[in-house]
Amino acid sequence: MKVKQHIPKHLRYTVKDFNKEFPNDAACLDYIKERRYPGGITECENCKVERKHHRVTGRTAYACQVCGNHIYPLAGTIFQKSTTSLRLWFYAAFLMGSTRCGISAKQIQRETGVTYKTAWRMFKQIRSLMSDGDLQLEGPTVEVDETYCGGVRKYGRGRPMRGDLTKTPVVAIVQRGGKVVARVVPDVTAKSLTGLVKKHVTPGSVIYTDELSAYNRIGFLRDRRQAPELSASDNQAC
Repeated sequence: MKVKQHIPKHLRYTVKDFNKEFPNDAACLDYIKERRYPGGITECENCKVERKHHRVTGRTAYACQVCGNHIYPLAGTIFQKSTTSLRLWFYAAFLMGSTRCGISAKQIQRETGVTYKTAWRMFKQIRSLMSDGDLQLEGPTVEVDETYCGGVRKYGRGRPMRGDLTKTPVVAIVQRGGKVVARVVPDVTAKSLTGLVKKHVTPGSVIYTDELSAYNRIGFLRDRRQAPELSASDNQAC
């Protein structure tokens, strides 16, 4: 007698499926590359135009096919500077995502064979990505905008005047075709907006905003602090 499968087909993902999709570190790296740079095509910092990038043998880098400039798909992720096998990272994420009752760092240690210190670090980093509070949105394109929620403005329409507490500022960060992060902020100053963007947007993403001057600081911090790239909403993305 054939037992009826209650789990929808598109939600079934077994260890066999995992081993087939990610047989080695190269497959894991290629998966990250495709998520960040579909088809290996992205803007080359030297050429200043979109170029095809090819894998560099023996390194976690992809080189521009014209000038050879390197890009690093692991930069700005939890895998950056980690000496642990990328496939073990993926397997730990698979275990944490597929276990209904949760999993401990000790279990990750037993399953992967790493030290407890490494297992605890992997557990903490992966769990931070699974939490909405620390959710990071990755480009290539992200949109940011602010609004005000609450009662009617005391002196008419538009943004509330300084000291007017009838409206609450809310900032939304949208990954085009993906997830959304919406947060209540104390104000819409450059300090508040920059901090929120740096927390929830991965480096290298192109950000579209309106012409609010508070967003200008994101572009100024790009090279010095590896902040995401900034573009005005009415201009073509870099």
